[in-house]
Amino acid sequence: MSFSSNSVIAKSRAIFGRSLTAEDFAQLCDKRSVAEAAAFLKNTSRYGEALAGVDPRTVHRGQLESLLDKTIFDIFDGFSRFDFTESKWFFREIVMQLEAEQILCAIEAVAEGSTDSYIAAVPTFLISRSRIDLLELGKSRSFEDISRRLSGTEFGRLLQPLLAEASSTGRINIRECERRLYTQYYISCMKMVEKSCKGAQKTELKRAFLKSIDMKNVVTCCRMRAFGFDSGSAAAQMIPFKYRLNQSVIERLMQQPDIDRIASELGELGYRTDSSAQFQTIEQLTERISLDYLRRTLRISRSSATVYFCLIECLQIELHNIKTVIEGIRYGLTGAQIMEMLVL
Repeated sequence: MSFSSNSVIAKSRAIFGRSLTAEDFAQLCDKRSVAEAAAFLKNTSRYGEALAGVDPRTVHRGQLESLLDKTIFDIFDGFSRFDFTESKWFFREIVMQLEAEQILCAIEAVAEGSTDSYIAAVPTFLISRSRIDLLELGKSRSFEDISRRLSGTEFGRLLQPLLAEASSTGRINIRECERRLYTQYYISCMKMVEKSCKGAQKTELKRAFLKSIDMKNVVTCCRMRAFGFDSGSAAAQMIPFKYRLNQSVIERLMQQPDIDRIASELGELGYRTDSSAQFQTIEQLTERISLDYLRRTLRISRSSATVYFCLIECLQIELHNIKTVIEGIRYGLTGAQIMEMLVL
């Protein structure tokens, strides 16, 4: 293993070591306002620097979440400047994922007639890194506008038929937009794995990606079942990569009556987590299964690319947990109610 690879692994594990603990989240959940939550986060090693110049008494939810997003993005950006190993390409894929999220936000804003609020929420830290003009995209007032502004990009090619149909009908299939964008993201990632990695490292990193995709496809499968679709229809809506989630597994999952039975079925495949844990949603279950695997792999892997991938996924789960807490506080939920919604 090269010195540079060792450095990436050491830096990744050090960053992971500053993650918020379950006790940190318990304290955060007990805060009664966004201001109190901001003050707490300001005193953590992970977010303290980003929030150093923020007055918790005046910060609003959108501003706080934007600063938290930037904190995580800056970690990835730091790796892109520091990392000279085979994992360096990850940053480009992270930006692609964020671009996809912004495109979906723009489409939803047009569908809901809330385009003014979208442009105000465009993350400024992403503007200079993006291959698409996010500020121009934010000016879109119709599906036709979005299609025109994405023209000539891979995103535009993927979404043009859906946006053209929406321009005629006034209705957009946002789920299909999401599926196409994230399918392209994973296709791009898998191509880079093939191109940039070799031997055991390639095998381990592909397994990490495919396990992550399996969990996302489990969520799709269960959502489709909830709306009365059969396994064939569900399979058509999934990201077209799999590790253990073949058609027979999909059929069995769609026959399970509740989350506990789904967890048992996944356990038979080797996708296990704490059997005593209670999960309110399928998203909680799959993210917890993923988090257990990611934490374990981050600790023991000797592949810099795999360790970095696991760090990315863990940081995104932590950020989602924090946003869930902030949302719960805004809606007046108790600390115990919010804790039940987190993936820890």
